[in-house]
Amino acid sequence: MANEKIIIVEDEELVAQDIKLILEGLGYHVPAITPSGEEALLKIEEYCPDSVLMDIMLEGEMDGIETAQKISERYDIPVVYLTAYSNQEILHRAKKTEPYGYILKPFKERDLQINIEMALYKHEARKSRLQLLQQKAVNKYLEKSLKEKETLMREIHHRVNNNLQIIISLLSLQSKYFEDEKVHDFFKDYVNQLKSMSMIHERVYQSDDLASIDFNHYLVGLASQLSSSYKKDPNIEIIINSDDIFLNVETAIPCGLIINEILSNSLKHAFSDELSHLNKGEILVELRTNQRGKYVLSISDNGVGIPEGVEFPYKGSFGFRMVNTLIKQLGGIVEFDGSEGTSYQIQFEELRYTERIKLDSRGKN
Repeated sequence: MANEKIIIVEDEELVAQDIKLILEGLGYHVPAITPSGEEALLKIEEYCPDSVLMDIMLEGEMDGIETAQKISERYDIPVVYLTAYSNQEILHRAKKTEPYGYILKPFKERDLQINIEMALYKHEARKSRLQLLQQKAVNKYLEKSLKEKETLMREIHHRVNNNLQIIISLLSLQSKYFEDEKVHDFFKDYVNQLKSMSMIHERVYQSDDLASIDFNHYLVGLASQLSSSYKKDPNIEIIINSDDIFLNVETAIPCGLIINEILSNSLKHAFSDELSHLNKGEILVELRTNQRGKYVLSISDNGVGIPEGVEFPYKGSFGFRMVNTLIKQLGGIVEFDGSEGTSYQIQFEELRYTERIKLDSRGKN
C-alpha cells in the first residue's frame, strides 16, 4: 500500500466517517469528506487525490453522476460509486461516466477494499497502456523522421560529390589547354585534393552509418588513387597500417587532405628518378589510437629528405603551410623530421561539430 489519497463524497456524515475509518484501516489517506458535488470539485483541485469514492444522491445542485462527469472532463482520477440506487435509469446514466467501480449500500468492507484496489490498479494499468501507446507513436514518428533525415543527408552527400566531380572535370579539361608541365602539375595537385574530399562523401553516401566512415578503407583507396595519378614507380611501395578507425566527416576531410598532401609530396619529390630493385622506396602510413584515446597519424618515407634551407611549416612550400593549418583545425600537434627521408607524427582527436561552433563563437567575442 502506498498511502493513496481518497476523497469521500457522501452527504450522510455518519456513513462518511465510517467509510473513512475503514479506508484508513486499509492504509489509505482520506484528506477530505464533502457532502456536495460542487465542494468535491474544489477539494479535488486542492488535494489531487488518487481516487474519489462517490455517492450518487448529494447535497447541492449536482448529483454524483453529474459530478463524476465533470471530474472525468477535468481530471484523470478514477471514480468509484458507493450508493443505494441500482435502478436501470441510474445505472444507465452512471455507465456513461465509465466508473471504475459500483458498490451498493449496505456494503461489506471486503467489497469496498476490493473495488478500491481494483480501481487504483486499473487506473494505473490504463495510464501505463496510454504511456506505452504514446511512446510507440513518438518512436514511430522519430523513426520516420530519422529515415527522412538520413535520406536527405545521403542526397546532400551525393550532390556534394557530384558537384566536386564537376569541378574536377572542369579543372582536368582546363589543364589540357596548357603545355607547361608545371601548370599541369598545379592542376593535378588541386584535382587530387578535391578527389580526396570526394572519396569521403562517396563513402558516407554508400555507408550504412552516415555519422562516420571506415578510415582504413579510405586510406587504401586514397593511396591507390594517388599512385595512379602520379604514375608511381613500381619500386616504390606504399604500406598502410591502420587500426579499425571510424572518423566523422568533420574530422575525415581535413585528415584526408593532410594525408593527400604528404603522400603526394613523397611520390613527387622523395625518390630519385631511377630506383633499382636493390634500392626500393618505401612510404609508410599508420593510423593508430594511443592509450589516451587520441589518434596518432604517422607518415614517413625513406627518400632524400627535404632540401637544405627548407623547414616545416613556414620555410617551404604552400603545401607545408596548408598541412600545418589543417593540423591546427584538428586541434592536433605535429612532430616533423626531414633529416633522413621525411617523417610526420600527428596527434589529434575527433572533432565534434557542436563543440567547434562553441569554440568559434567564443573566439569571436
